[in-house]
Amino acid sequence: MGGWFVIMGMLVFEITQSSAWVGVSLAFFFLPNLVFGMLSGVVADWSDRRAMLRRVELAMLIGFFIFSALIAMWGTHLWLILSFSIIYGCVRATGQPARISYAYDVVGGEHIVAGLGLLSVGSRVGQLAGALVGGAAMHRYGTPIALLCMAAAHGIAFSLMSRLRSAGLAETIKQVPIGQNLRECIGEMGANPILLTLVLVTAVVEVFGFSFVTALPELATMRFGVSAEGLGQMHAARAVGGILAGLLLAGMANLHRRGAFYLVVICAFGGSLLLLSVLDQFVLALGALVIVAGLATATDVLSQSMMQLSVPNHLRGRAMGFWVFAIGSAPLGHIEMGALAVMLGADGALLVNGTMLIVVGILATVAVPRLKNL
Repeated sequence: MGGWFVIMGMLVFEITQSSAWVGVSLAFFFLPNLVFGMLSGVVADWSDRRAMLRRVELAMLIGFFIFSALIAMWGTHLWLILSFSIIYGCVRATGQPARISYAYDVVGGEHIVAGLGLLSVGSRVGQLAGALVGGAAMHRYGTPIALLCMAAAHGIAFSLMSRLRSAGLAETIKQVPIGQNLRECIGEMGANPILLTLVLVTAVVEVFGFSFVTALPELATMRFGVSAEGLGQMHAARAVGGILAGLLLAGMANLHRRGAFYLVVICAFGGSLLLLSVLDQFVLALGALVIVAGLATATDVLSQSMMQLSVPNHLRGRAMGFWVFAIGSAPLGHIEMGALAVMLGADGALLVNGTMLIVVGILATVAVPRLKNL
Protein backbone atom coordinates (compact mmCIF):
# COMPACT_ATOMS: atom_id res chain seq x y z
CA MET A 1 0.00 0.00 0.00
CA GLY A 2 2.90 2.37 0.68
CA GLY A 3 4.15 1.88 -2.87
CA TRP A 4 0.68 2.37 -4.32
CA PHE A 5 0.21 5.68 -2.49
CA VAL A 6 3.48 6.97 -3.98
CA ILE A 7 2.73 5.78 -7.52
CA MET A 8 -0.92 6.83 -7.53
CA GLY A 9 -0.30 10.18 -5.84
CA MET A 10 2.49 11.19 -8.21
CA LEU A 11 0.66 10.04 -11.35
CA VAL A 12 -2.55 11.86 -10.45
CA PHE A 13 -0.74 15.06 -9.45
CA GLU A 14 1.36 15.02 -12.64
CA ILE A 15 -1.77 14.57 -14.80
CA THR A 16 -4.01 17.10 -13.03
CA GLN A 17 -1.63 19.42 -11.10
CA SER A 18 -4.31 19.41 -8.38
CA SER A 19 -4.37 18.07 -4.81
CA ALA A 20 -8.15 17.92 -5.16
CA TRP A 21 -7.78 15.09 -7.69
CA VAL A 22 -5.25 13.35 -5.45
CA GLY A 23 -7.93 13.48 -2.76
CA VAL A 24 -10.49 12.02 -5.17
CA SER A 25 -8.18 9.14 -6.08
CA LEU A 26 -7.61 8.33 -2.40
CA ALA A 27 -11.36 8.62 -1.81
CA PHE A 28 -11.87 5.97 -4.50
CA PHE A 29 -9.32 3.74 -2.72
CA PHE A 30 -11.00 4.03 0.70
CA LEU A 31 -14.65 4.09 -0.40
CA PRO A 32 -14.97 0.25 -0.37
CA ASN A 33 -14.29 0.31 3.39
CA LEU A 34 -17.58 2.14 3.84
CA VAL A 35 -19.47 -0.06 1.39
CA PHE A 36 -18.09 -3.49 2.36
CA GLY A 37 -16.79 -2.90 5.91
CA MET A 38 -19.57 -4.59 7.88
CA LEU A 39 -20.02 -7.39 5.34
CA SER A 40 -16.30 -8.21 5.31
CA GLY A 41 -16.41 -8.40 9.12
CA VAL A 42 -19.30 -10.86 8.90
CA VAL A 43 -17.35 -12.99 6.41
CA ALA A 44 -14.28 -12.88 8.70
CA ASP A 45 -16.36 -14.42 11.50
CA TRP A 46 -17.93 -16.96 9.13
CA SER A 47 -14.89 -18.27 7.23
CA ASP A 48 -11.36 -19.54 7.82
CA ARG A 49 -9.40 -16.31 8.20
CA ARG A 50 -6.17 -17.88 6.94
CA ALA A 51 -7.78 -18.94 3.65
CA MET A 52 -9.35 -15.51 3.26
CA LEU A 53 -5.97 -13.79 3.70
CA ARG A 54 -4.40 -16.03 1.06
CA ARG A 55 -7.16 -15.24 -1.45
CA VAL A 56 -6.77 -11.51 -0.85
CA GLU A 57 -3.01 -11.58 -1.50
CA LEU A 58 -3.47 -13.65 -4.66
CA ALA A 59 -6.09 -11.21 -5.97
CA MET A 60 -3.73 -8.28 -5.34
CA LEU A 61 -0.87 -10.04 -7.12
CA ILE A 62 -3.02 -10.63 -10.21
CA GLY A 63 -4.46 -7.10 -10.09
CA PHE A 64 -1.09 -5.32 -10.03
CA PHE A 65 0.23 -7.50 -12.84
CA ILE A 66 -2.75 -6.69 -15.06
CA PHE A 67 -2.61 -2.97 -14.22
CA SER A 68 1.11 -2.86 -15.08
CA ALA A 69 0.37 -4.39 -18.47
CA LEU A 70 -2.47 -1.93 -19.13
CA ILE A 71 -0.26 1.07 -18.28
CA ALA A 72 2.52 -0.27 -20.53
CA MET A 73 0.08 -0.67 -23.47
CA TRP A 74 -2.21 2.35 -23.05
CA GLY A 75 -0.18 4.84 -21.01
CA THR A 76 -1.33 6.71 -17.91
CA HIS A 77 -4.93 7.90 -17.97
CA LEU A 78 -6.80 9.34 -15.00
CA TRP A 79 -9.83 7.06 -15.51
CA LEU A 80 -7.57 4.00 -15.51
CA ILE A 81 -5.83 5.02 -12.28
CA LEU A 82 -9.14 5.73 -10.54
CA SER A 83 -10.60 2.42 -11.74
CA PHE A 84 -7.71 0.40 -10.38
CA SER A 85 -7.73 2.40 -7.16
CA ILE A 86 -11.28 1.39 -6.36
CA ILE A 87 -10.64 -2.26 -7.35
CA TYR A 88 -7.55 -2.41 -5.13
CA GLY A 89 -9.52 -0.75 -2.33
CA CYS A 90 -12.27 -3.39 -2.64
CA VAL A 91 -9.79 -6.24 -2.25
CA ARG A 92 -8.09 -4.62 0.75
CA ALA A 93 -11.42 -3.88 2.44
CA THR A 94 -12.34 -7.55 2.11
CA GLY A 95 -9.24 -8.73 3.96
CA GLN A 96 -8.80 -6.10 6.69
CA PRO A 97 -11.16 -7.54 9.36
CA ALA A 98 -9.78 -11.06 8.86
CA ARG A 99 -6.19 -9.85 9.26
CA ILE A 100 -6.81 -7.90 12.46
CA SER A 101 -9.08 -10.50 14.09
CA TYR A 102 -6.61 -13.28 13.18
CA ALA A 103 -3.97 -11.38 15.17
CA TYR A 104 -6.32 -11.60 18.19
CA ASP A 105 -6.76 -15.33 17.49
CA VAL A 106 -3.01 -15.77 17.79
CA VAL A 107 -2.26 -13.71 20.93
CA GLY A 108 -5.58 -13.58 22.81
CA GLY A 109 -7.28 -10.66 24.54
CA GLU A 110 -4.70 -10.23 27.31
CA HIS A 111 -1.97 -9.29 24.86
CA ILE A 112 -4.07 -7.69 22.14
CA VAL A 113 -2.44 -4.22 22.27
CA ALA A 114 1.03 -5.76 22.04
CA GLY A 115 -0.12 -8.12 19.28
CA LEU A 116 -1.67 -5.36 17.21
CA GLY A 117 1.43 -3.25 17.85
CA LEU A 118 3.58 -5.98 16.30
CA LEU A 119 1.13 -6.37 13.41
CA SER A 120 1.44 -2.63 12.85
CA VAL A 121 5.23 -2.94 12.81
CA GLY A 122 5.01 -5.58 10.09
CA SER A 123 2.62 -3.44 8.06
CA ARG A 124 4.81 -0.35 8.36
CA VAL A 125 7.97 -2.25 7.42
CA GLY A 126 6.13 -3.25 4.25
CA GLN A 127 5.01 0.34 3.67
CA LEU A 128 8.57 1.56 4.19
CA ALA A 129 9.94 -0.87 1.61
CA GLY A 130 7.03 -0.24 -0.75
CA ALA A 131 7.36 3.54 -0.60
CA LEU A 132 11.12 3.51 -1.21
CA VAL A 133 11.07 0.83 -3.90
CA GLY A 134 7.94 2.19 -5.58
CA GLY A 135 9.24 5.75 -5.70
CA ALA A 136 12.74 4.78 -6.86
CA ALA A 137 11.49 2.31 -9.48
CA MET A 138 8.97 4.81 -10.84
CA HIS A 139 11.61 7.57 -11.04
CA ARG A 140 14.28 5.40 -12.69
CA TYR A 141 12.46 2.73 -14.69
CA GLY A 142 8.89 3.97 -15.17
CA THR A 143 5.46 3.19 -13.81
CA PRO A 144 4.97 -0.35 -15.24
CA ILE A 145 8.14 -1.63 -13.54
CA ALA A 146 7.13 0.02 -10.26
CA LEU A 147 3.75 -1.73 -10.44
CA LEU A 148 5.44 -5.07 -11.11
CA CYS A 149 7.43 -4.51 -7.91
CA MET A 150 4.13 -4.14 -6.07
CA ALA A 151 2.88 -7.37 -7.67
CA ALA A 152 6.05 -9.15 -6.51
CA ALA A 153 5.48 -7.91 -2.94
CA HIS A 154 2.01 -9.44 -2.89
CA GLY A 155 3.46 -12.63 -4.33
CA ILE A 156 5.82 -12.84 -1.35
CA ALA A 157 2.91 -12.15 1.01
CA PHE A 158 0.85 -14.92 -0.62
CA SER A 159 3.74 -17.36 -0.15
CA LEU A 160 4.05 -16.45 3.53
CA MET A 161 0.29 -16.64 4.14
CA SER A 162 0.26 -20.11 2.57
CA ARG A 163 2.49 -21.31 5.42
CA LEU A 164 -0.01 -20.44 8.17
CA ARG A 165 -1.03 -23.60 10.03
CA SER A 166 -2.41 -22.56 13.43
CA ALA A 167 -5.96 -21.18 13.67
CA GLY A 168 -4.95 -19.45 16.93
CA LEU A 169 -5.86 -20.02 20.58
CA ALA A 170 -8.84 -17.66 20.51
CA GLU A 171 -10.12 -18.68 17.07
CA THR A 172 -13.87 -18.97 16.66
CA ILE A 173 -15.93 -19.50 13.50
CA LYS A 174 -19.69 -19.29 13.70
CA GLN A 175 -21.02 -21.24 10.72
CA VAL A 176 -24.48 -19.70 10.50
CA PRO A 177 -25.99 -18.01 7.44
CA ILE A 178 -24.32 -14.74 6.50
CA GLY A 179 -27.66 -12.92 6.65
CA GLN A 180 -28.10 -13.93 10.30
CA ASN A 181 -24.50 -12.92 11.02
CA LEU A 182 -25.18 -9.50 9.51
CA ARG A 183 -28.31 -9.03 11.63
CA GLU A 184 -26.34 -9.91 14.77
CA CYS A 185 -23.70 -7.41 13.67
CA ILE A 186 -26.22 -4.56 13.34
CA GLY A 187 -27.92 -5.57 16.59
CA GLU A 188 -24.64 -5.41 18.49
CA MET A 189 -24.05 -1.87 17.28
CA GLY A 190 -27.44 -0.76 18.61
CA ALA A 191 -27.02 -2.50 21.96
CA ASN A 192 -23.38 -1.60 22.63
CA PRO A 193 -22.88 2.16 23.28
CA ILE A 194 -19.12 1.75 23.80
CA LEU A 195 -18.73 0.18 20.37
CA LEU A 196 -20.88 2.89 18.80
CA THR A 197 -18.81 5.64 20.45
CA LEU A 198 -15.55 4.11 19.25
CA VAL A 199 -16.91 3.80 15.70
CA LEU A 200 -17.94 7.48 15.66
CA VAL A 201 -14.66 8.77 17.11
CA THR A 202 -12.64 6.57 14.73
CA ALA A 203 -14.60 7.91 11.76
CA VAL A 204 -14.00 11.56 12.73
CA VAL A 205 -10.27 10.96 13.35
CA GLU A 206 -10.06 9.30 9.93
CA VAL A 207 -11.59 12.35 8.25
CA PHE A 208 -9.42 15.02 9.87
CA GLY A 209 -6.29 13.02 10.65
CA PHE A 210 -5.39 10.45 8.02
CA SER A 211 -6.32 12.70 5.11
CA PHE A 212 -2.95 14.47 5.40
CA VAL A 213 -1.67 11.94 2.83
CA THR A 214 -3.58 13.89 0.16
CA ALA A 215 -1.32 16.92 0.67
CA LEU A 216 1.98 15.05 0.31
CA PRO A 217 2.34 15.13 -3.52
CA GLU A 218 1.79 18.90 -3.50
CA LEU A 219 4.26 19.38 -0.64
CA ALA A 220 6.82 17.19 -2.43
CA THR A 221 6.61 18.95 -5.80
CA MET A 222 5.63 22.53 -4.96
CA ARG A 223 7.22 23.22 -1.57
CA PHE A 224 10.27 20.95 -1.56
CA GLY A 225 10.86 20.42 -5.31
CA VAL A 226 11.47 16.68 -5.08
CA SER A 227 10.48 13.92 -7.54
CA ALA A 228 8.65 10.62 -7.10
CA GLU A 229 11.72 9.37 -5.25
CA GLY A 230 11.38 12.23 -2.75
CA LEU A 231 7.67 11.49 -2.32
CA GLY A 232 8.67 7.88 -1.69
CA GLN A 233 10.98 9.10 1.09
CA MET A 234 8.10 11.05 2.63
CA HIS A 235 5.92 7.93 2.68
CA ALA A 236 8.91 5.98 4.01
CA ALA A 237 9.12 8.47 6.89
CA ARG A 238 5.47 7.71 7.59
CA ALA A 239 6.35 4.01 7.74
CA VAL A 240 9.25 4.66 10.13
CA GLY A 241 6.89 6.51 12.47
CA GLY A 242 4.46 3.59 12.34
CA ILE A 243 7.24 1.11 13.10
CA LEU A 244 8.43 3.09 16.13
CA ALA A 245 4.88 3.46 17.45
CA GLY A 246 4.18 -0.23 16.87
CA LEU A 247 7.30 -1.25 18.80
CA LEU A 248 6.35 1.07 21.65
CA LEU A 249 2.82 -0.32 21.82
CA ALA A 250 4.15 -3.88 21.59
CA GLY A 251 5.85 -3.24 24.92
CA MET A 252 2.57 -2.16 26.53
CA ALA A 253 1.06 -5.59 27.05
CA ASN A 254 -0.59 -4.51 30.30
CA LEU A 255 -1.70 -1.05 29.23
CA HIS A 256 -4.56 0.24 31.37
CA ARG A 257 -6.95 3.12 30.68
CA ARG A 258 -6.54 2.71 26.94
CA GLY A 259 -9.35 5.19 26.39
CA ALA A 260 -7.60 8.05 28.19
CA PHE A 261 -4.38 7.31 26.31
CA TYR A 262 -6.36 7.23 23.05
CA LEU A 263 -7.80 10.71 23.64
CA VAL A 264 -4.37 12.16 24.45
CA VAL A 265 -2.97 10.61 21.27
CA ILE A 266 -5.76 12.19 19.17
CA CYS A 267 -4.87 15.66 20.46
CA ALA A 268 -1.16 15.06 19.90
CA PHE A 269 -1.95 13.84 16.37
CA GLY A 270 -3.58 17.20 15.67
CA GLY A 271 -0.58 19.06 17.08
CA SER A 272 1.79 17.11 14.83
CA LEU A 273 -0.20 18.19 11.74
CA LEU A 274 0.17 21.80 12.86
CA LEU A 275 3.92 21.25 13.05
CA LEU A 276 4.05 19.73 9.55
CA SER A 277 2.10 22.68 8.14
CA VAL A 278 4.82 25.24 9.01
CA LEU A 279 8.05 23.39 8.14
CA ASP A 280 9.83 24.48 4.95
CA GLN A 281 12.88 22.20 5.01
CA PHE A 282 12.59 18.72 3.55
CA VAL A 283 14.61 16.96 6.24
CA LEU A 284 12.58 18.57 9.04
CA ALA A 285 9.37 17.64 7.23
CA LEU A 286 10.52 14.02 7.13
CA GLY A 287 11.03 14.15 10.89
CA ALA A 288 7.56 15.64 11.38
CA LEU A 289 6.05 12.89 9.23
CA VAL A 290 7.64 10.30 11.51
CA ILE A 291 5.79 11.89 14.45
CA VAL A 292 2.52 12.29 12.53
CA ALA A 293 2.51 8.67 11.38
CA GLY A 294 3.51 7.33 14.78
CA LEU A 295 0.52 9.02 16.40
CA ALA A 296 -1.75 7.90 13.55
CA THR A 297 -0.62 4.32 14.07
CA ALA A 298 -1.32 4.58 17.80
CA THR A 299 -4.90 5.70 17.14
CA ASP A 300 -5.41 2.69 14.85
CA VAL A 301 -4.00 0.13 17.29
CA LEU A 302 -5.88 1.52 20.29
CA SER A 303 -9.23 1.77 18.49
CA GLN A 304 -8.86 -1.74 17.06
CA SER A 305 -7.99 -3.26 20.43
CA MET A 306 -10.79 -1.47 22.32
CA MET A 307 -13.40 -2.45 19.72
CA GLN A 308 -12.43 -6.12 19.90
CA LEU A 309 -12.43 -6.09 23.69
CA SER A 310 -15.85 -4.42 23.81
CA VAL A 311 -17.68 -7.35 22.13
CA PRO A 312 -18.07 -11.11 22.79
CA ASN A 313 -15.35 -13.32 21.35
CA HIS A 314 -17.49 -14.68 18.49
CA LEU A 315 -18.19 -11.11 17.28
CA ARG A 316 -14.59 -9.92 16.99
CA GLY A 317 -14.45 -10.23 13.21
CA ARG A 318 -17.61 -8.19 12.99
CA ALA A 319 -16.16 -5.62 15.40
CA MET A 320 -13.29 -5.20 12.97
CA GLY A 321 -15.86 -4.92 10.21
CA PHE A 322 -17.20 -1.92 12.13
CA TRP A 323 -13.66 -0.53 12.32
CA VAL A 324 -13.26 -0.89 8.55
CA PHE A 325 -16.70 0.73 8.15
CA ALA A 326 -15.55 3.62 10.38
CA ILE A 327 -12.40 4.25 8.37
CA GLY A 328 -14.67 4.18 5.34
CA SER A 329 -15.21 7.86 6.19
CA ALA A 330 -11.76 8.42 4.66
CA PRO A 331 -13.16 9.52 1.25
CA LEU A 332 -14.78 12.52 2.94
CA GLY A 333 -11.46 13.43 4.52
CA HIS A 334 -9.41 13.12 1.35
CA ILE A 335 -11.91 15.15 -0.69
CA GLU A 336 -12.06 17.74 2.10
CA MET A 337 -8.26 17.93 2.32
CA GLY A 338 -7.94 18.23 -1.46
CA ALA A 339 -10.52 21.01 -1.62
CA LEU A 340 -8.88 22.89 1.26
CA ALA A 341 -5.46 22.52 -0.40
CA VAL A 342 -6.85 24.13 -3.56
CA MET A 343 -8.33 27.04 -1.57
CA LEU A 344 -5.72 27.51 1.18
CA GLY A 345 -2.68 25.61 -0.01
CA ALA A 346 -1.39 22.38 1.50
CA ASP A 347 -0.08 24.16 4.61
CA GLY A 348 -3.44 25.85 5.25
CA ALA A 349 -5.29 22.55 4.83
CA LEU A 350 -2.99 20.82 7.33
CA LEU A 351 -3.46 23.71 9.77
CA VAL A 352 -7.26 23.43 9.61
CA ASN A 353 -7.35 19.66 10.02
CA GLY A 354 -4.80 19.64 12.82
CA THR A 355 -6.88 22.16 14.73
CA MET A 356 -10.03 20.10 14.16
CA LEU A 357 -8.35 16.98 15.55
CA ILE A 358 -7.43 18.79 18.75
CA VAL A 359 -11.02 20.02 19.07
CA VAL A 360 -12.32 16.47 18.51
CA GLY A 361 -10.05 15.08 21.24
CA ILE A 362 -11.19 17.71 23.74
CA LEU A 363 -14.89 17.32 22.86
CA ALA A 364 -14.73 13.52 23.15
CA THR A 365 -13.06 13.83 26.56
CA VAL A 366 -15.79 16.15 27.84
CA ALA A 367 -18.83 14.65 26.10
CA VAL A 368 -18.04 10.94 26.56
CA PRO A 369 -16.37 10.59 29.97
CA ARG A 370 -16.79 6.80 29.95
CA LEU A 371 -14.33 6.64 27.05
CA LYS A 372 -11.53 7.72 29.39
CA ASN A 373 -12.09 4.65 31.58
CA LEU A 374 -11.88 1.94 28.90
